[in-house]
Amino acid sequence: MDDIAAAANVSKRTLYSRYGSKTQLLIARAEHGTQRHLKAITVDRRSGDLRNRLLKLCRKMLDAALKPEVIGIETLATWIFERKLEAQLSIHRNPGASLIQDLLTEEARVRNIEEDLPFLAAFIFDATVTGPRARILLRKDLANTARAKTEHLAQTMDLLARAVPLLEPELQHAPKR
Repeated sequence: MDDIAAAANVSKRTLYSRYGSKTQLLIARAEHGTQRHLKAITVDRRSGDLRNRLLKLCRKMLDAALKPEVIGIETLATWIFERKLEAQLSIHRNPGASLIQDLLTEEARVRNIEEDLPFLAAFIFDATVTGPRARILLRKDLANTARAKTEHLAQTMDLLARAVPLLEPELQHAPKR
């Protein structure tokens, strides 16, 4: 706390009055970091079909998930969840899946297709972000290059589209709002 107070140019007393405890300071840091990185992940909801919008969104999330700062925030979030302190968080457990679900919900409404969107969004997130990230950082069998990531994501999306009607390209000709 002394080092944090010094770096922030405030007293330790000010830190404790603002955050209440070390745990609350860590929770605030996890939320702030998550929100800061999520703001940078945007996709134009009106340009292109659902597949291309999802590919752009997932690529941005994968690139962000590979940043050392995001890995640190994830480690901190894991610490918070392991101590069952998530009730004190304002962020979702998987904000990336929430971004995907927003795109899916919009498309499902336009095309009047029923799907289990929370499950599908989490599945797409795992297939396009969690899995490739593990392959890049841990297994090291996927190169951390633009080309390798683009090819992997396109292949993954093609596979998913064969199984999920909402993602099928030939159905994506419905007029957009």
